[in-house]
Amino acid sequence: MYVVVGYLALYAVIWLHEVGHGIMYSKYGAKGNPFKVHVPFYLFFSNANPIDIEKAQTLTLKKLYNIGIAGIATNLIFGLPLSFILLSMDFSHTLLYFFIYSFALFHLVEAATYLVISNIFLSSDIVLVQQYKPVLRIPLFIIGLAVTAVIFYMIIQSPTNWQIGYIVTIFTMTVCMGLGRMIYSLKNRRVSTE
Repeated sequence: MYVVVGYLALYAVIWLHEVGHGIMYSKYGAKGNPFKVHVPFYLFFSNANPIDIEKAQTLTLKKLYNIGIAGIATNLIFGLPLSFILLSMDFSHTLLYFFIYSFALFHLVEAATYLVISNIFLSSDIVLVQQYKPVLRIPLFIIGLAVTAVIFYMIIQSPTNWQIGYIVTIFTMTVCMGLGRMIYSLKNRRVSTE
């Protein structure tokens, strides 16, 4: 049951990340419904589609940066406050608590993998940061390291019987998200140069 609840928390995190992009696309007139995004059950290659490609191609670098950073900002907006609340209160170890804890933790993992890994191996949303203002990568990387510290603290503070599961899940998420974004970026780079 914990696996299913953990998956649902992760799916919600990825969906909200894409909705963050969708809201900005919608703000700039390149998307109708910001909540209609593409998140397959296997989670890979999720995106804010459908978008108006022609309209999106006319957006300025600043607007594209805002769209790119919106997903990460969404993860931080949900993940950080919720994690601090969870770490400061004593909850019973129920499935609901596991869902909320996982939801907060997975938001932080998604944000950290962008801010650290995608920053080192330039890919995905961080490409838009590089195109707009490369100097922003440095403070974003530092924020990513701070978020990583919160992740480690959350793992340490989680109930003992959850820790191994979280370590395995977060390691798997980090590898899959990092590699998936690099593949996605290479694939899109190839398509845009053809």
